[in-house]
Amino acid sequence: MKSVFAIAALLLTAAPLHAADLPPPPAPLAPITVPGPTFALTGYFWASALDGRTSTVPPLPAAKVDLSFADIMKDFNGGIMGAAEMRIGRWGFVADAMFSQVTSDAKLPGPYFSSVKLRSQTLTLQGSALYRIYEDQTFDVDVGAGLRFWNLDNKLKILPGALNLRIDHSESEAWVDPVIAARMTARLGGPWSLTLAGDIGGFDVGAKLTWQAVGSINYQWNENWVFRAGYRALYVDYRKDNFLYDVTMHGPIIAATYKF
Repeated sequence: MKSVFAIAALLLTAAPLHAADLPPPPAPLAPITVPGPTFALTGYFWASALDGRTSTVPPLPAAKVDLSFADIMKDFNGGIMGAAEMRIGRWGFVADAMFSQVTSDAKLPGPYFSSVKLRSQTLTLQGSALYRIYEDQTFDVDVGAGLRFWNLDNKLKILPGALNLRIDHSESEAWVDPVIAARMTARLGGPWSLTLAGDIGGFDVGAKLTWQAVGSINYQWNENWVFRAGYRALYVDYRKDNFLYDVTMHGPIIAATYKF
């Protein structure tokens, strides 16, 4: 009996020593956190000229176009331009919208018709997804792809003269271009930075070819506001039957961006 109590006592005293030799339980893993989305809203004004060849109202033949921004502003009826971006981690999702309307008229020679009036509306919408492939204290580089939607709507009116005959004709074309995009931002020191962005696409899906290039100098006013000034060019070559829109829009651009 004494031996039984001796063995029991030995086990009881040895148990704590054995437990002390076990490794400590692992510490709980830190929760994985994904940064919440950030947003940027941009309003901009693009003083664009227009060069190329168009036949956007097929009864009229294709014509060479060479309009300065001042020429366009004479007949400009209004428009809206803006962009928005949402960033989640390395991903950025960008939307850009641009709408404008121009109306021009002219007197016609001869007694049969008095004048001609042309109203032209242009709508461009673009959505892109960008992935940040490089980032350090000086540079950010994003690459991605997207879609650019075009809608051109034109109305032609030839007003009556001696013939008391009026001609009305409208033409509308819409198409979508896939594009491959890239963007680079370089921090120049202090509140200054430089942004270069561009895309290329079409590939005969919609247009034969389209490309865009934008460069801007940026000034970080405070934590939320960034002001930009630069130059933008946008080219498209779209052809369908007798409809032709082979033009380059280009000119200086100014913008203000609010980040939150």
